Amino acid sequence: MDPLQLTPIDVVDEISKEDFVHRYLKPLKPVVIRNFAQNWEATEKWTYSYLKEKAGKEKVKLYGKWLDNDPTAIEMPPSEEMAFADYLDLVEKGADSDLRIFLFNLFKLVPELLDDFDYPNITDGWLEDFPYTFFGCAGSDVRLHYDIDLSHVFLTQFGGTKRITLFDQDQTKYLYKLPFTTHSAADLSNIDLEKYPALRFAKGYRHTLTHGETLFMPSGIWHYIEYIDGSFSLSLRALSESNLYRLKGAYNVFVIRKLDYFINKYYKNLWSDFKLKRAIAKAQEIIDERENNRQNRLKASG
Repeated sequence: MDPLQLTPIDVVDEISKEDFVHRYLKPLKPVVIRNFAQNWEATEKWTYSYLKEKAGKEKVKLYGKWLDNDPTAIEMPPSEEMAFADYLDLVEKGADSDLRIFLFNLFKLVPELLDDFDYPNITDGWLEDFPYTFFGCAGSDVRLHYDIDLSHVFLTQFGGTKRITLFDQDQTKYLYKLPFTTHSAADLSNIDLEKYPALRFAKGYRHTLTHGETLFMPSGIWHYIEYIDGSFSLSLRALSESNLYRLKGAYNVFVIRKLDYFINKYYKNLWSDFKLKRAIAKAQEIIDERENNRQNRLKASG
């Protein structure tokens, strides 16, 4: 039995810009859009053999299990490098591995791939200079976090399946957010409610994303991603309509990230211990507050 309180994400075949803005963009609610990429050549053209033909000789940085690699830092260093073609062989063959590629701007290497997709007229503010691809072997996962720049993300799936778990920003108090990061200390691949008891109160969403589907992840939403099969995705980003979110995103990128990197560089163990203890302490404060409120209600009713 899953210990998390999760409900399905809304799924639509298609949606008008007006309905999308009203029902999902403004309330910052996720939705899966099945026909978002229906006119893209990429959904049929981007096979593993095609990508190997176009960029297979390029060296790519691979990232392993986050818990084994400086887990409290805002930036995780790569585990190794290999030729893109060799890595795609692992993904295509279904190799059970933690190795992933993320925030990979494949289009700087192969600009012609930009012609294989477009930016649908469903929102404004597209960041057309920053399309990214994400690749993962079967069994790999992406730690629970929200995107540091607070942009909206439209994530289109290719190949196999991903299981995606989301939490709104108002659930942050239950998610053991590490100070000076946009990451959670909790491992959702192996939920430990004795170590992270506040997780039982978090309410979120879940969907298994399949080939051709697009998930809208609104600005600031927490997401945990599991690669059920080896697969890859394309993310298209758009600026938040909120000036406050834009300022917070810029502050995160240009101040918080650099500050965390600097302190971690010189005080790694002390800084890591402080962040983890603080995340646990803040969540415990919420648990204690809930229990006090419960006790007060019982006294009032009895």
